Amino acid sequence: MSLSNRILSATLALALLLGGALAVVEIVLSSLGRQPWLVPHQSWTSWLSSHTWNDPVVLVVLVVLVVLGVLLTVTALRRGKPKELQLPSSLEGVRISASRRGVEKSLATTAARTSGVSGATARAGRRTISVDATTRSRSEGDLTEQVTAHVTDRLDQLGLSSTLRPRVNVSNQEGR
Repeated sequence: MSLSNRILSATLALALLLGGALAVVEIVLSSLGRQPWLVPHQSWTSWLSSHTWNDPVVLVVLVVLVVLGVLLTVTALRRGKPKELQLPSSLEGVRISASRRGVEKSLATTAARTSGVSGATARAGRRTISVDATTRSRSEGDLTEQVTAHVTDRLDQLGLSSTLRPRVNVSNQEGR
C-alpha cells in the first residue's frame, strides 16, 4: 500500500469515526429532548423535505459525491511501484528478486561512474527506470547516449533489460 493510500485511508477512517461519534451524541441529545449540539437536524429536515431529487442543488451535491467516490476508488485500486523486481533464474522453481531500491542504487552508481557525470539518481517504476544525471560540461547530447548505454548494459547484466526501459535525462549542473 502506497503512502498516499495510507494517509487517505487514515483520514477517511478518522472522519468516519468522528462522524459516527457525532451522530451518537446528536441521537442521545435528541432522545433526551435537548437542543442539538452541532447538527441542526430540524432545519436540515425541513430543507430536505422542501426539495426533490430533481432540484439543481440536490443534483450537484449528488454528482460531486459520485465523482469523489470514483476518485477514491481509482486511487485505492491504482497499483503502486513494486517493492521487488523479479530477476531471471536458470533453475527450475527458483525465484530470484532484487529490491527496487537496490536496483535504483545500482543503476544510479553505474550512471554516476560514466565519464563527465558528476552525480546521478534513478527511480524504478513498473516498466521504466528514470535516470537523472548531472554534468558540469556543456556537451549533454553525447553524454546522454553514453549514460543510456551504460544503464542498458547494467540492466542486461541484471537480466532486467526486457522488463525495464531506461529513460535518461542529462542536465547541466551550472544551469541549475
